[in-house]
Amino acid sequence: MACQHKAFVPTPIVSHDTTVVCDTTVVSYAKDVKPIFSSNCYSCHGTGQTQGGGLDLEDFTSLKSYLQYGFRGDGIYGSKLYNCILHSPLAQQMPPTYKLDTCSIMKIKRWIDLGGNND
Repeated sequence: MACQHKAFVPTPIVSHDTTVVCDTTVVSYAKDVKPIFSSNCYSCHGTGQTQGGGLDLEDFTSLKSYLQYGFRGDGIYGSKLYNCILHSPLAQQMPPTYKLDTCSIMKIKRWIDLGGNND
């Protein structure tokens, strides 16, 4: 008898507040991730900003370099961007004065898991 596996079907991630559902089944850069960056990051890391250490998150090529795995290992946990927004002690915590909400972090994580495409 051959080994059979059921197809993986992603399920929505529910935040600690069970009344709020964070659907990460389908996540896109344009619809989900870019608005998070716009609201929380562009004031320092936007085009023409000088206080962002040279990282322009509005420029997709610059952003893509922070998605690279290998910063701290393989997979999502090796992404520099993910370590920064997670407020990991392994990277500079971003945003520096507060942490993104769980749903925003999970959407960015899912987007990176899906390849971090500019769609």
